[in-house]
Amino acid sequence: MLIAEARAAAFTDEAPERAFAHFRPLAERLPAADLPVFTAQPLLMRANARAALDALEPHLPAAVSALRDPRLKEVFELPALVMALDFSAARVPVATLSAGDIDRMLAEGAPWRELMLSYLEVASHPLLGLLPRERVAAVRAGSGKLDKARDFVALPGLFAEFSGALAGRQPFPADKLDLLATLGGALVQQVRPGNAAAAVPKRTGESILRDQIAALVAERYDHLQVLATVALGKRKADELLPALRSAVALGSNGAAEAPESAPVETTESAPAETTDG
Repeated sequence: MLIAEARAAAFTDEAPERAFAHFRPLAERLPAADLPVFTAQPLLMRANARAALDALEPHLPAAVSALRDPRLKEVFELPALVMALDFSAARVPVATLSAGDIDRMLAEGAPWRELMLSYLEVASHPLLGLLPRERVAAVRAGSGKLDKARDFVALPGLFAEFSGALAGRQPFPADKLDLLATLGGALVQQVRPGNAAAAVPKRTGESILRDQIAALVAERYDHLQVLATVALGKRKADELLPALRSAVALGSNGAAEAPESAPVETTESAPAETTDG
């Protein structure tokens, strides 16, 4: 059976160093230009990937029968691939972002900032009054990179604070709120007042490899979502699967699950590079 064969062929060793060694050659073949900077939490992503696989399991035969190339092996490898990402992220020295990284992260979040602000301005109109208008106006006020970075944090905070009033009315997926908050959390520590970014060293080879592995994870999770959509339809698939970056994973029964801790086995990280390889 195709599903059983793919499961048997998949690399499923979640020991971080072994997973990293296995997936590194594949990741290094990805173009390094214009990669999004990875700022999420790998262990949360692993919990979400496992929950999604468990939820998808009963529906796999329907998806496989409808797709010519279901790429099951790649999907089954997701938890191990995320542990490779966790190991890779640990090899990146904690350092300031480059001006280019900051600009890319601001550009990634900018469309969602504008959409969310526009929506909240309507929701806070006195005729609706779903949240205080002055709170939204305070987010809209100001300019510059630091102000926009702070907006990335403030907007998901407003949606969380007024979740009761906005429940069933707001259109934004949880993963986009999580993305904006993650980008903002990283940026507010890196951007100086005004429009000047902090001076930073050259981006390292480790950070590029981390972002290449993160791109692999995102691409495979996208395909997992395709499998669920083919089997169930988009609405049911969106309800069933957790967002990859979400802080709360949903189990196959829909119950919230806390992310698991990393495997016990640990190894010493390789020395950090100081320049691109």
